[in-house]
This record gives sequence, C-alpha cells and structure tokens, in this order.
Amino acid sequence: MHANLDNDGAVSGRFHYRWAPGFVTKVKTRISSQPGSMVTFENEYQGKDFTAGFTAYNPSVLDGGLTGVYIGNYLQAITPRLSLGLETVWQRQAMSVGPESAVSYVARYATPVWIATGQFQGLNQVHLTYWRKIAEKIEAGADCTLMLAGGRGGGMMGRPGREGLANVGVKYEFRTSVFRTMIDSTGKVSCLLERRLAPTVQMTFYGDMDHSKVREARLYYTFVSMLMNCNRTLPSWDAWCLSILPARN
Repeated sequence: MHANLDNDGAVSGRFHYRWAPGFVTKVKTRISSQPGSMVTFENEYQGKDFTAGFTAYNPSVLDGGLTGVYIGNYLQAITPRLSLGLETVWQRQAMSVGPESAVSYVARYATPVWIATGQFQGLNQVHLTYWRKIAEKIEAGADCTLMLAGGRGGGMMGRPGREGLANVGVKYEFRTSVFRTMIDSTGKVSCLLERRLAPTVQMTFYGDMDHSKVREARLYYTFVSMLMNCNRTLPSWDAWCLSILPARN
C-alpha cells in the first residue's frame, strides 16, 4: 500500500492484494477538493491459458441506483501465439441519464520479437497496434484507429465518412535513463526523457510540438523526489507508449 500528498492538497493512494498466485486486486484512489476525484477497483485472474478481468471506475449506489463505469474482459489462448477475447463496457454517469453499453472483440498474435493486436467495436471502429523489439534496448510501436463516421452530404443517402488517427513511437533505454518519442498523423511530435539520479530521485523532461499549429510548442521540466513515482501524471501519449508494450508474464 502506498499513498502521497501533493502541493495542491490532493491525496493519491494505491493498494494491491494478491489473493492467490493468479488472482490480484488493485485499488487506486485520488481525493481532491478540485474536480477529478476518483476511485478504481481492478480485479484480474490469470489462468493457464486465459486471462479475465473486471474494473470499476467510481462505482456508487448513493444516487438511488448504480452509477459509474464497469469494464469486463476475457482473453483466451487459442494457440501458443494466437489469443481471442472480448470486452464489455457498461456506464452510467448519473441517474438522470440512461445507461450505455458496448461490446468489442479482441485478437492478439505474439511472437518472441513482435506483437500485433486488433480490437473491433461493432461495425464503426477498429483499433490496431503493433509492437516490435528492434534491439536489446530499442523498441518501436505503432497504432491506428479507424472510425466510420455518419453519412456525409445529409439525408439517409449520404456517403459514410471515415476518420482515422495513427501513431508511431520509439523507446530507447540508456543505462540510467529512458528516451521516448512519438509522432502522429496530425503532425504532432512528442518526446520524453526520464533520468534517474538516485533510487528515490528522478528527473523528467517532456516536450511536444504540433506542426498543424506551429505556434503551439510546449516544454515541461519536472523534478521528482519521492519514494514512489508511479502516481505522477504524465501526458496521455506516454500512457499509449506503455500500453503497447508486451503484457507481463
């Protein structure tokens, strides 16, 4: 169990408990006087040839009914390299609005040096990812999201439009630092450099530039000195870089 308090008065905590060798529960919480407080309950079970999980974001029954976001997933190994599964999402932000649900299907093919995944949500969205280990300290990944938008030109006979976004990223590990960079199909380039000065001290540099809006260039410098740095908030693109890495064994 870990917890920390930042200079804005927000309290963040993390709790892990392993019920059995393949069954673990994770709880994450953030309490703040500002908007953004949340709590997450995550349960994951790993069998010999399958993985099942259930996650709840801000679950509550205090409004007279069930609210929050609930996600269930199941991944079954068909062959040593091919796995198939599905994911269901049910959410309700408040009792004044109706619930929403969705089902998506997932495929994963893994080899010792590369991994490819595909996620299909109904008939209007496809998400593809590819990760490859180029060398001992160099990794690269790419993902692409395609969406079938509503008809163009108005009316029922309007032509369906297609929208998409692609990202390509590279990660290089030095002896005491890690460098990540990514570029997307809109022309935005991002870079992140993490350097560990001591076991409890880490320095982070981040910068990005949107070539579609040349005037928008940002540079971030963060000096982190704490026993646990996993609760820091980083740009969403860094979470993407981590998401395409191989699943832990």
